[in-house]
Amino acid sequence: MKTLMILSAVALISVSAGTANGQGKMLSTGGLYLTANDFQQQKLTYEIDCSNANDKIKTNEFFGSTTGYVLSKGEKHEFSKRKVYGYRNCQNKTYRFYNNEAYLLIDTAGFYIYYQYRPEESVKGKGLIKKDEYFFSKNANADLQLLTIDNLKNAFPENHRFHYAMDASFRSDKDLIAYDSFTKTYKVKYLFNQSVK
Repeated sequence: MKTLMILSAVALISVSAGTANGQGKMLSTGGLYLTANDFQQQKLTYEIDCSNANDKIKTNEFFGSTTGYVLSKGEKHEFSKRKVYGYRNCQNKTYRFYNNEAYLLIDTAGFYIYYQYRPEESVKGKGLIKKDEYFFSKNANADLQLLTIDNLKNAFPENHRFHYAMDASFRSDKDLIAYDSFTKTYKVKYLFNQSVK
């Protein structure tokens, strides 16, 4: 149990620091990725100058809005979350829009892992509480799914080596986000990459 708590803490630190894919450094530009291909090519639209306080990306997350806007070079550009793949902010964090919500992209090796901090109704009637949730997609364009052992097995049905490795390595779905600071990768990603060699 203590080991699981330590691994979870390391994973959360890596998410907030953005160490999983080099995120966290201040960049000179951010902007929108209109398509998955734009993201893969690192092609930004409506680039913002991170040194200019007037340039910004607003996604209106708190209001459940289906639109957002970019202030770039003194011009306001509104966008639909349904029609835009995602965005990169000035902290070098990339978010993908899926069903009008933004998901932090934390790893792209082999398959994509996303993180979201979302409100959930409290059982004891104390209102909304926040919950860490992890998702994955097979590639940049694929649908997001909750990161579970069963969902990974269903996403990669022919990869029996990966199935057996997960069964041997993880007791529960929560273990899937264990991060190995020595190899600088998530354990599930290491197992997947070994299984496809």
